[in-house]
Amino acid sequence: MLEANASMKSIVRRDTGASWSIYLTRLAKQAGIKNSTAAEDLRRIDRQRPGTQVLNADWKSLSDPDSRIARKKDSRTHLAYKAEHAVDLDSEVIVAAAIHPADRSDAQTLPDTLVRAETNRLLSGSEKRAQEAVADKGYHAAETVRECEVMCVLTCIIERKRKHLRRRANKSKELKCAVYATRRRVVGRRSPRLQRRRSE
Repeated sequence: MLEANASMKSIVRRDTGASWSIYLTRLAKQAGIKNSTAAEDLRRIDRQRPGTQVLNADWKSLSDPDSRIARKKDSRTHLAYKAEHAVDLDSEVIVAAAIHPADRSDAQTLPDTLVRAETNRLLSGSEKRAQEAVADKGYHAAETVRECEVMCVLTCIIERKRKHLRRRANKSKELKCAVYATRRRVVGRRSPRLQRRRSE
């Protein structure tokens, strides 16, 4: 994550344009709380109100409208972007580098990064095209694996461990086949070697 040059204090409601403090003051008045203009009182009201999640669908920053609200590892929120790059494992050359909105997951941004890598390859005149996508478990999703397969790129992405088995009854046959093919590649002999080179 790349922190945006904007503060959470600069966010406003997308529907009304009201600032954070004005929004909380109005909520306090609706709840019957008087004299709630103090910053500490507003923070307390914000923590105690139901549905305290600050969603990108409801809020935006005036100083940096392209930034998105994201959660840090210590659970605090900030405005940020997501940087992602793709590297050729043989030559160790960066073949694509992109900045994505911070609210997009790794699985959602992988196809875009592969398209950028292929575009850069064509512009450079190289005949060597991407054959496999090696990534960590954060990039695994059935739709992503299938989209890579459509682009003729095989995936070597380990699935995340889940407490409960996923039901694939509502998934299409193409999605199931793509997931099972990726699963077979991951348990093969080449997968540990490729994952080790990726981490290096």
